[in-house]
Order: sequence, then structure tokens, then C-alpha cells
Amino acid sequence: MMSGSRMAKQFVSNYLAADLPSRLVAYRNHWNLSASQLPEPRLYASHEPFQLDRWPTIITVVMSTQAIERQGYTSASDPDIRVTYEMRTYVWVRDAGPQIVTDQRDNLTTVVREALMDGPSLSAYDSTVPCSPKIDEASMEEQFSELSLIKGERLLAGAFISYELALEETITHDALGTVQSTDHTLSRIAVTPNAPLNVVAVAGDTEATLSWVESTWNGGVYDISGYKIQQSTDDGDTWSTVVADTGSVDGFYRVTGLTNGTGYKFRVAALNDGGTGAYSASSLEVTPSA
Repeated sequence: MMSGSRMAKQFVSNYLAADLPSRLVAYRNHWNLSASQLPEPRLYASHEPFQLDRWPTIITVVMSTQAIERQGYTSASDPDIRVTYEMRTYVWVRDAGPQIVTDQRDNLTTVVREALMDGPSLSAYDSTVPCSPKIDEASMEEQFSELSLIKGERLLAGAFISYELALEETITHDALGTVQSTDHTLSRIAVTPNAPLNVVAVAGDTEATLSWVESTWNGGVYDISGYKIQQSTDDGDTWSTVVADTGSVDGFYRVTGLTNGTGYKFRVAALNDGGTGAYSASSLEVTPSA
């Protein structure tokens, strides 16, 4: 079976979600920019339909199939196929004032373009992809939209980077006349969310109120359904789960039943149907008291 456009979209989205955080920090330091001038994307959408509900956001879509070429055959007489897709990665920002909106869009588009130009190294971010994805840097083009007024001084600005992505894979098949199964099943690749950020704990009487910045990447397949909270009383050497599932996508929770006079650190991970995502950095230690 072929991987198809679904794998192409998911691959680029997973790569950008893993690559952009450190690349954004490097660009901010190099250009001496603030987080407002070069913000962290809040959403990497890989599957339609999508909703633009968090800003800025990055969306990758497949526009068309450019070419399908047979490269040869394996020893099992299965054909080796190279499929080239025309892709677009969109960058959307929304903020108050035309200057900050265009600065955010232009800066973020530059960083995304450089990330995509690292095409030969993309597979390092997802070793499960069996089809050797490669981006043709010579095919890259950028287009920028005009500013759109949303509400009051809120402005929307966008840009997209078009490029060609090639997948190389082998189409395997069973011998003719061999029935392997009469049931058709569809399984989705389980991808877990990335880590929440900036976990803050405020101590009270036998309790602590936690807040954090929600995960910016839901995994590309399943929506985030809640958060797991762990605590440590030995400065992070060992961790125990205090809340298995908050049951909410909100970035706050009150942990009760703590011992006054004991120091606690907390960390948080997002949950979806694929499992538990990466844990955040721990909060500063707090000590509940009466």
C-alpha cells in the first residue's frame, strides 16, 4: 500500500513541530527580536477540516500530485514508486496594528522557509516514516496576502510557501488469488502532543493551584482531551502521578490533599487518544502551609 498525501502532510507537520521551537530561539537571539516580533506558533494543523482558533498558526496542505514514477522493482517483484506532491505550508498571524502583524508574518515565514530547506535531514525527526521524504528546495516559492481587518484594530496577515515533496516507497502486494482478509480496517498513526510550557504552582493550605501554557501541538491525528499531573517531593528525582486526567483542556488545576510543610514540584503532560505526551519542565518548588 502507498502512504499517500496523508503521510506527506503529517510528516511535514511533525517535522515543523519538532524543529521550530529551537530554531525560533536561535533567530530571536540572532536578530535581537522579542517573542512578540517572532512568536511561537500555537497550532500545526495537518488534516482538514481545520479551524483557525489559535494564533499564530501553521497549516500544511497537499495541493496536487505532480508526478508518479516507477523506479524499478524489488527482489520480490514489488514496484518502487516515486510520488511528487505539490505542497503548501501556510503561516497565519493575527494581532493589533499593521506593523506588528506584518513583522510577525514576515519573520515567522522566514524561519519556516529555512526549516523546510533542511529537507535532506527531515527524516531524523520521524524515523517511523518509511518513504524517504525529500523537499526540492529549487521548487520553493513564497506569496504574501494583503492585510485583512477582523474586529476593531485586529488584523489578519498570511503567507504561504509552496514546494514539491517527493516520497519514495515500495508497493507490496500479495499473490493474485490469495484472500488474506474479508474485513476492511483503517488504523491511524497515534501521535501524542508536545509538552506544555511554563508550569507555575502557587501553594495554599494542603493544596497547590497550578497553571501552564497549553500544548501547542496535538499530535496531528487526535485532539487533546486533558492533562496528567505528576508531583515530586525529592527535588525531581522521582515522580508520582497525582492527577491521571484533568478531563479538561484548560491550562489550570487545583491539586488538593497535600501535606503542609512539605516541598512539592509539579510537571504536566497532555493526553490524547494516542497516549501521554511529553512532560513539561518542572515548576519551582512550593510548600503548602496553613
